[in-house]
Amino acid sequence: MSYLSYPRINFTGRYFTDPSTVNNDPTHYEVENTTPSPWQSPMGLHRFILKNCSVVSTIGQNGEVSDPLVTLPFTTTDKPSAAKIADIDVYQQGVPTIFGMQVSIPISENVSLTGNVDPAVLNQLWWVAVLATRSWQDADYMMDSFGGDMNASGVFQSIIRVPVDTWPSDDKSPVLALLKSRTIVEDNNYLVSIRFVMDGYRNVPEDAEYQTGRITGSLGPVFANEPLYNPGARVLLGRPQDKSQPWNWPMFNNCPFTIDENRKLLIIDLANGICRKTAGGPPVDLGNVTAWLNPSEGDPVSLGEVDCSESCFNLYSHIVEIPLTDAQLNMALTSSLSLECSRTDIGPTQIFKENISQTNIEIEVRPIRISGFPGREATTQVYVSHLGKPLVNKQLSLNIISVHGDTPGATVPPSNPGNTPQAFGAIEATITPTNELGFATVTITVLKDPGYRTPLLDGQLYFINLYDPSKPVPVSTPQSAMISCLAWSAYPVNPNPTWEEIQKIFAGYVKLFPGMTEKINLIDFNSFQTFSLNPPFGFYGAPALENGINKGAIPFFLSRDITDSRYMPVTRDMSPEKTQTVLNFIRKMQFGTPNSSDS
Repeated sequence: MSYLSYPRINFTGRYFTDPSTVNNDPTHYEVENTTPSPWQSPMGLHRFILKNCSVVSTIGQNGEVSDPLVTLPFTTTDKPSAAKIADIDVYQQGVPTIFGMQVSIPISENVSLTGNVDPAVLNQLWWVAVLATRSWQDADYMMDSFGGDMNASGVFQSIIRVPVDTWPSDDKSPVLALLKSRTIVEDNNYLVSIRFVMDGYRNVPEDAEYQTGRITGSLGPVFANEPLYNPGARVLLGRPQDKSQPWNWPMFNNCPFTIDENRKLLIIDLANGICRKTAGGPPVDLGNVTAWLNPSEGDPVSLGEVDCSESCFNLYSHIVEIPLTDAQLNMALTSSLSLECSRTDIGPTQIFKENISQTNIEIEVRPIRISGFPGREATTQVYVSHLGKPLVNKQLSLNIISVHGDTPGATVPPSNPGNTPQAFGAIEATITPTNELGFATVTITVLKDPGYRTPLLDGQLYFINLYDPSKPVPVSTPQSAMISCLAWSAYPVNPNPTWEEIQKIFAGYVKLFPGMTEKINLIDFNSFQTFSLNPPFGFYGAPALENGINKGAIPFFLSRDITDSRYMPVTRDMSPEKTQTVLNFIRKMQFGTPNSSDS
């Protein structure tokens, strides 16, 4: 149950992020396009920073409790540098990942709860999270008072790794003491579950809150044998989204919920599920909302009122707990759940309903990058459940789609071609039956070089959709059941590259990431040489690389782990083979003469 269990620490505030936007258009990757349009944030540096966030409540075994953590800041430390957010590919901008984030609750001058967050991936993204002001039709909705990213909302779930020897002593916070006792330890770190919802991102440069949005989040324990990056819970499906409906009929998104059998509670996470009145504003007025159990036989059973107020969103990250009687608990384990509102003027009153015939498929790591040489493999785990319980020996099926502009799920206009000439059949994927804990393993294998889409757009993007073959194939694949796999081209490592080759490797970054180019022009030899030879690695407190390179900002950042906030390129779309080729050139520069015909 992760963050849906107890103790739970809720925080709220704002976030800042400045992703570069020049690389959001596939046509910008065409060599002939020498003056790509800037969009709204051409100089963005992909930073992700929490702003003015604080702990607003703490939840114990029997409900809300007072604790010294309440009102304390909840921050990103920006160490060793600010976290970075990046898409996997221009054709898939719906699974951005936050890399290298470190969060902290400072308790006193020398005491804090501080830990590193595993890469956090956007999930359950929806673009109609704000009530329309004209109509829901695309032409009206995208041009209304908000538009674009301001209308979007999504959820991130990950793990905070807190070193055991830095965890605050029990006398500092009863809630932290309880959390320490209930969570697991891995590699000498306490694991803490974190889920946060972000919405209302201001992407208009003239806005006073430009490049910021609202964030609400919760921390909780991590239990053994459960998913780390997904709720592993049951799902309420939002009322079907129909853009032909009246402007004042709000939209709804899917929401996880769980039945806590020990505490006899129904726990629903509504933070990413209810349409907002305004961008980053309160939930729409639904009147009174009631939870119902719908047994296969007999009449529905009311479980009471569900708090859908603004205060519940702000104080409790819109996680609602409803007590159950013994009879209700037993019924809830096998019956579907639904939510109904009292207002009859905003569409059908049933606003959420669980489909208990559905198999819940949750892929742990959904964006995958892989080198394009035959035989290369990548794997990810999948949690498969039904009614909140793991399914054992369950065999799922999958299909592989090479992504082009009109592929369902692609985030670019349909006119964009997408496919490389050799995209089809370049990869294969298999999935094992689930084990005794409900986990299956997907293995992706490269069969042949996928090639390039343009000289500046390396490799091919694939969607790998998972589904239960014993059920009707869904009209659209749930986001949690889709892998986005970028297979790079089979670029051979060159042990003795020329400067012209290095220029070709970096040409796309110089054009599409002007914020970096303003700091280091990677295709200007003098600039490249200066930052390849300076400063010494001792400046960063780092040892020499295995190949002997011991100085230079460029090789230092190129050689960081992809999860490091300092990794270069920040867009994380350069293959390891190209990176190694660049490092080979720098090594020649440091220990000999680089192979350069015109430098």
